[in-house]
Amino acid sequence: MRKFLIALGTLSFLASGATAHEPGTYESPIVEKRVKRFKQSGADIQAVFKKHLAKGDYAAIEAAALRMAAWAGEMPDAFPVGSTSVGANNDIWNNWADFKSKAVAQEGVARQLKAIAGSRDRAQVLAAAKRLGGTCKACHDSYRIKH
Repeated sequence: MRKFLIALGTLSFLASGATAHEPGTYESPIVEKRVKRFKQSGADIQAVFKKHLAKGDYAAIEAAALRMAAWAGEMPDAFPVGSTSVGANNDIWNNWADFKSKAVAQEGVARQLKAIAGSRDRAQVLAAAKRLGGTCKACHDSYRIKH
């Protein structure tokens, strides 16, 4: 019986790890929310480069930039102390001022992209989108653990 209970416990543990990143199974609700927002932001910046610029859909670029700016403005609040996750490097909390400054920079550059998209100048929009992508990369290089 003891071996059976140990085996059952082991299987339960392994099964819970197998679904560790399905909806509702993240480390906490705040982690799930921030993962969702990061995925949306990533999809937005990719759509700007791969879809919206090619179509000249500047209204879609403006909307994507506003979503990314809003997320960047909320980002520090989505990382309260103790909200660790498999994708977040603990240096976020050890270098909080730098992390927060990167979020502030991203918000500003996203707002610049929104404004520049209003000009409908493809070259300027492309340059602004590249700057925004650079703010994403700067934070990922410092604070994201990619699996």
